Amino acid sequence: MSAIQGTERLLAVEEIITLQSRRVRAVDTQDWALYKDCHTDDFVSHTMADPIRGIDNVVAGLSVHLAGVRSCHVVTSPEIVFTSADTATGVWVLQDRLWWEQDGSDHFCYGWGFYNDTYAKRDGRWLFTSRKIIRTRVETSPGARLTG
Repeated sequence: MSAIQGTERLLAVEEIITLQSRRVRAVDTQDWALYKDCHTDDFVSHTMADPIRGIDNVVAGLSVHLAGVRSCHVVTSPEIVFTSADTATGVWVLQDRLWWEQDGSDHFCYGWGFYNDTYAKRDGRWLFTSRKIIRTRVETSPGARLTG
């Protein structure tokens, strides 16, 4: 049985879906203030070899890594499970595309996989507390390096 039920659960699911949509828009428009606002201060990113702790550190890295990059993230098919009235986990299907110029040529990276997120309700708002990306496939243009 879920930690929350009925209308309360439906409203919480909708809030988390909206949160994910806002986060994707923030990263693709490189609106780092909005991106930061979607996460807790103690957010942990498991998207690199070593975890990055703290949303300020995550935003600092992303803003450098994605400078000069255009991106399009599509997330679908959420599987949201409430672990308490104020915490949840979510798995989302992910497809992302990135384009940039490198050494005078256009390059790309296309990726597929899953976001594995955790959330907490703080001060009445659902926020991301952690994220791990599981990639199932990545395609890049020949010679592409996305180093930021």
